[in-house]
Amino acid sequence: MPSSKTRVFPIRCAGMDVGSNALRLAIAEFKSPDRYKILERKRVPVRLGESVFKTNRIAPETLDAALDAFRDFRRTMEEHGVVLHRAVATSATREAKNRAAFLERVHTETGIDLDLIPGTEEARLVALAVQSKVRLRGTSLILDVGGGSIELALVQRGQILLVESHNLGTVRLLEQLGGEAKAKGQLLRILRETVRTARFPLLESMRGHSVTQIIGTGGNIEALASLSSGDNGKDDSERKPVGLPLARLKKHLETLAMMTPEERAKKYGLRPDRADVIVPAGVIFEYVATRTRARQILVPFVGLVDGVLLDLARAADASGKKELEFSQTLNAARAIMRKYDTDPKHSRHVTELALSLFDQLKSVHGLGKRDRLLLEIAGLLHEVGNFISAAGHHRHAYYIISETPILGLTDEELHVVANVARYHRKAPPDASHECYAELPERARDRVRALSAMLRLADALDHDHRQRVTEVSAKTRDSELLLKARTRGDVTLDEWSVGEKGGDLFKEEFDLKPVLKTRV
Repeated sequence: MPSSKTRVFPIRCAGMDVGSNALRLAIAEFKSPDRYKILERKRVPVRLGESVFKTNRIAPETLDAALDAFRDFRRTMEEHGVVLHRAVATSATREAKNRAAFLERVHTETGIDLDLIPGTEEARLVALAVQSKVRLRGTSLILDVGGGSIELALVQRGQILLVESHNLGTVRLLEQLGGEAKAKGQLLRILRETVRTARFPLLESMRGHSVTQIIGTGGNIEALASLSSGDNGKDDSERKPVGLPLARLKKHLETLAMMTPEERAKKYGLRPDRADVIVPAGVIFEYVATRTRARQILVPFVGLVDGVLLDLARAADASGKKELEFSQTLNAARAIMRKYDTDPKHSRHVTELALSLFDQLKSVHGLGKRDRLLLEIAGLLHEVGNFISAAGHHRHAYYIISETPILGLTDEELHVVANVARYHRKAPPDASHECYAELPERARDRVRALSAMLRLADALDHDHRQRVTEVSAKTRDSELLLKARTRGDVTLDEWSVGEKGGDLFKEEFDLKPVLKTRV
């Protein structure tokens, strides 16, 4: 892919962290891979881990709440003109037995694809975010504490040496302790004993080696650092790193552990879903800091979602904005094709033929790169209606596509794609058809031109056997001469081009397609 730093930036990216305790969205505008400004952050307290760590499944009401959050995230991304996005899901989603249904509903209803990442990838992204705020000298240990898991990364002179992930998150700890977690007088002792029994091979391997600094990430350590510093900046990305002394952390834990979550929330202005997990998180940080003989924990106020953003920007710098934008949108379309299409070989082949016609006939249709993308998506999805019924599958295709958001397409573009797929066969576009008539005039023109090319390409593979392997197209007077390279008998395809495939093309471009074959 071409690389052009002057063309790629500025670029707007969105990162999403689908955690065990909450869902997070961050949108940023990057001036370069390393210079960016956060435009908006959102955090929705959907606790996926609460049901997963009890039953190994995401509860129906939790799933519905998550879908509402993703719909809001999608609207927010569209409002900000986001070009690239990535949504990563961590331990709760990874462990849910119904994760496949969850991922499918999120994609189908919002157009967002969730990327299930292992703990090692989570640690890498967190380390990337930390390195954007903190100069890592000597040997550093990064500790990220989430709702379902914790990740440790040992970094030396900016290079990650070792990564470790443990199922020891705060929500998981609360679920394991059950009613004991509410016993104020015993809470701190029980938590400390529970964490102490966990094995940390990475810490064992560090015996005899000194750690220059411990860096803590996650909402809980940020809240604990804010209690000490009294600094509640406008945005975490604008806050300078804060050092939280271990002695002060211990004092906070002694105080907080003697209060109920409701009392913590009221006295310190904590959110309810933060107030109940802040003590388990603090105990984990306390234990690791004590084991490594650290005097303080450095809190940079960055997290997983920031690492996702930085990773996206670096990819954009390497590949180019438009290429990544198109690639992401096409990947979403291919996922829909895999879900609904019973004959993907045909769809892919018809798409290749349609794009070949598009590229060769630029002087005829006068369309641009964006139109080419819409044609490619319509080609990939034109057969999805067979999932419902072969009879009238072109109309079913319109329904499926128009009701399935594809991130990267506007609503108008989505309906152009749905109409192009709808008119790949049978009746041509007509003002009496509501799905076509409701489009703006320019969009109707796009539908007619793109449908004409898709119908012709579909006719060239009428029997779904891919006998026409490639085609060259030239205009001569009132004819479009199609010279096709073939394999086997193409009688049916020749008939289809003459009887079905060329009607709309002739009407739209005043050119009659004529097929000439060569083996």
